[in-house]
Amino acid sequence: MPSSSYYEIRDAHTDEIILPFNSTGSKISCDSDGNYFNLWMDSFQPERFYRVVIKVETNNGNTVQMFDNNYYFKVIR
Repeated sequence: MPSSSYYEIRDAHTDEIILPFNSTGSKISCDSDGNYFNLWMDSFQPERFYRVVIKVETNNGNTVQMFDNNYYFKVIR
């Protein structure tokens, strides 16, 4: 993924944005194993499903692609 890649977390049921795209706080990192992001789960509601949306910017931000591939996860107690 390009270095200008970000994630957003949405409530899977309501589609409410929980963590919006942000140039510093939701930037996707990369190391020798691949791309990743750290997500602190303590502020999420337990027993709810959330969805991850990916945004990739290329050409100095002139081209933006959104990937909403139904990546879901559930927070459990």
